[in-house]
Amino acid sequence: MKSSYQSSGFAGVLLLATILNCHAGDQIQVYTVPKEHPATPLAQAQQAAGASDIPVNSAPIRWTLPAGWKEKPADGIRLGSFAINGENGGKAEVAITSFPGSVGTELGNVNRWRGELSLAPIGQSDLVSEPVTVDSFQGKLFDIAGTSARTVVAIIPRNDSSWFIKLRGDTAAVAAAKPVFLEFLKSVHFAGNGIEAPPLGSAPAGADPHAGLATQEASSDAPKWNVPAQWVETAPSSAMIFKSFSAPGGAGAKADITVSFFQGEVGGVLANVNRWRGQMGQPPVEQGQLKGLTESLATPNGTATLVDIVGANAETGQSARLVAAIVPHGDKTWFYKLMGNGKVVEGQKNSFVEFVKTVQYP
Repeated sequence: MKSSYQSSGFAGVLLLATILNCHAGDQIQVYTVPKEHPATPLAQAQQAAGASDIPVNSAPIRWTLPAGWKEKPADGIRLGSFAINGENGGKAEVAITSFPGSVGTELGNVNRWRGELSLAPIGQSDLVSEPVTVDSFQGKLFDIAGTSARTVVAIIPRNDSSWFIKLRGDTAAVAAAKPVFLEFLKSVHFAGNGIEAPPLGSAPAGADPHAGLATQEASSDAPKWNVPAQWVETAPSSAMIFKSFSAPGGAGAKADITVSFFQGEVGGVLANVNRWRGQMGQPPVEQGQLKGLTESLATPNGTATLVDIVGANAETGQSARLVAAIVPHGDKTWFYKLMGNGKVVEGQKNSFVEFVKTVQYP
């Protein structure tokens, strides 16, 4: 038995400081992008981690390692990672991740995990959970069983962030590991803002509600782009989104466009394609399948990767489509995403692609 500490740098995104008029279709716009503090480079995400789990906020955490669990190196995707070998060759693993805010709805997260197990989305009335306590913080535990695999996840809100502790693997291996997993949750303790983790069974004292959130400074970095005339600027729905727009369609249908950036490779192309596939209720793919699912896009700043996914919105269960571009630039990766009603996305795809091509970085 041993105790471990893991932490990850903060690569969050604050809203722009200067906004010029964005409603003129051919007007070039300049935004002030915050300078990022040093962050741990994000390594290749593993498929079973749930590739949408890209953390931008974390705090130190302590746990007691159960007997038989093999601790794996933590990286920017996982703050803690463990392998579990079950009987008859069965395998499972545990991943610990953290995000700012609520990270979507409980139903949206559950439907994303159901998508990873090739299960259809459910409605709010079918959502089932049980209470769980981690280091005196009240959370919820979700248990989702697929045909041959099973996922058990604890969601713990803490200091304006959401922590996810996730057990996933072969059905039999997860069933055998779940009692140990529940005991493991009791051993988890948080420490924020440089404070030592509290003794077992005690709550953190004097915790800063903004613990773990790094202060960001304004930067002269200023991307320029041409926004299509029909797009309407909207307020970003989370701190991870740098800029957002809406493209209206007929009969109230619409599509949303978001722009975000993170330090490093952020898991690589496969991890992010699988993250988006999960959002669209589609199963993950292997590295060898990427060639048929992505295409290269020439931009003034180099080659980007474009992906187009048709499916159903994991949060609403309604049919939808997602087009996204991954644009590496310098030590960051920029993400441009068009998602919403399939007909609206179809009508906006060319405008979206041209928008990405107009982006110019200093």
